[in-house]
Amino acid sequence: MRVESFTSTNGLTRYILVDSSGVPVDVVLRFLRFKDNCGRARNTLRAYCFHLKFYFEYLEFIGMSFPQIGMDELAGFIRWLQNNHRQKKIMSFPAATVSTCSAQTINVSLSTVYAFYDYLSRHEEYRLRLSDKLTRTIMGSRRGFKDFLYHINRTKQYDTRVIRLKEPKKRIKTLKKSEVENLLSACLTTRDRFLIQLLWESGLRIGEALALWLEDIEPDAHRIHIVDRGELTNLSEIKTVCSPRTVDVSADLINLFFEYIVEAHTDDVDTNHVFIKLSGAHKHSPLEYSDVSALVRRLQKRTGIYFTVHMLRHSSLSELRRLGWPVEQLRIRAGHHFVQSTYVYLHADDEEMRQEWIRTENQMLLRKGSTKNESGL
Repeated sequence: MRVESFTSTNGLTRYILVDSSGVPVDVVLRFLRFKDNCGRARNTLRAYCFHLKFYFEYLEFIGMSFPQIGMDELAGFIRWLQNNHRQKKIMSFPAATVSTCSAQTINVSLSTVYAFYDYLSRHEEYRLRLSDKLTRTIMGSRRGFKDFLYHINRTKQYDTRVIRLKEPKKRIKTLKKSEVENLLSACLTTRDRFLIQLLWESGLRIGEALALWLEDIEPDAHRIHIVDRGELTNLSEIKTVCSPRTVDVSADLINLFFEYIVEAHTDDVDTNHVFIKLSGAHKHSPLEYSDVSALVRRLQKRTGIYFTVHMLRHSSLSELRRLGWPVEQLRIRAGHHFVQSTYVYLHADDEEMRQEWIRTENQMLLRKGSTKNESGL
């Protein structure tokens, strides 16, 4: 099993699952086409394809086809994902202490499998009912919080999944300003410094940064406009319908932008993308995700600081929250539809927790009365 990319008739990059004989898996192709027609993003379709690749490799491992699967076999898929010897006839009992996949990764894969069988259950050619057996009905709210109308909806019923791993809560790492400054110092080109500072200061997604065109930056007003142009040649695109927005930036970032444009965007550059490749066989072509990943690895090696480009987005919004920005304004700046999505990006570090405790420590002191008992002894 392998995932192959292809260009559709309308010029978009899409993905198919191919078996060991080089033949596309028809049922997966239909599922991906259905999701594509429903408006799923390219990266989401790519993730679907890889998750189903793992699932069909598991089916080959146990010697069954997808219509024969029951609850027990699907639960075995979890153990197979946790196994460090997937391609061998070895299963660890109990599961390996260090799993190949985290609980969150496994649950994401299971979500794709659920969606796959839900599609099959509604398709007139297959009519598989496994998806009905994998859910149970409970009362309450499907959200992780009590919303405004919780007192009305708490008696309503909704379906929840039967097979799901418990995910340990992990503390999201954010970067301090000093660490971002070290990353900027380690950049060897103006383009790299501009990209890192842009992601830190504006909180843009990396796809939004790679999709920027020259006319999207308004230097006089110190603003950057996020515009939805669909999927571009470097495979960058705007994530959601709420993403188009205007972000205010500093004069320092605009000056760095001018410095980068003068150095990189010479007369022989024939692209409107802001970020371009500076060397190699594809010099002056738009920067791609793989180029940014390579930049992150280089900066990690030079500075010893582990980070991801999305971590810069978390750090930016958390820093603005510490500086007093209301969460509603942060929601608009981040391009979120719901304010609950913005809360996911707001993190308190150890130093902030310590300072808050020092500020309120005296107010937490208890008044200590007499130590004598009622008899006076």
